[in-house]
Amino acid sequence: MRFFKKAVDIIIKLMIPLVILSLMIGIAKLFLDLRVVFKSPTIAAGFDVMVTNILSMFIVIELLRSIIEYFEIHRLKITFITDAALVFILREVMIGVYQHKMGAVEIGSLAVLLLVIGGIRALAIVYSPDKAKEAAKHE
Repeated sequence: MRFFKKAVDIIIKLMIPLVILSLMIGIAKLFLDLRVVFKSPTIAAGFDVMVTNILSMFIVIELLRSIIEYFEIHRLKITFITDAALVFILREVMIGVYQHKMGAVEIGSLAVLLLVIGGIRALAIVYSPDKAKEAAKHE
């Protein structure tokens, strides 16, 4: 078990620079794609690219938060994972609705998925191990 924890720690430590590098590349891509906004025939077409890139950055930021949190408590918090999933699904909905490429069935399906993941997140907060530790301290 000790070897497993050590291996996971090493892998997580190697992931942090990769995520930071991907964030820097994402920021560079945002600036490079600004020319697409100016060169596109319509502003909406240019903003499609920008909105997609910005929302993708939020997903990477949520994943970085969960990786960093792992070092503090040595476990992955389900709230951070569900946050990343929620941001990813919201990104897909926003892009699909913004580009008028998503039908009612897809939006309904993603709404149900958002509801389920939101419920899981709420349950993770209510039944959090941290909350149980706090309750045990006060008793």
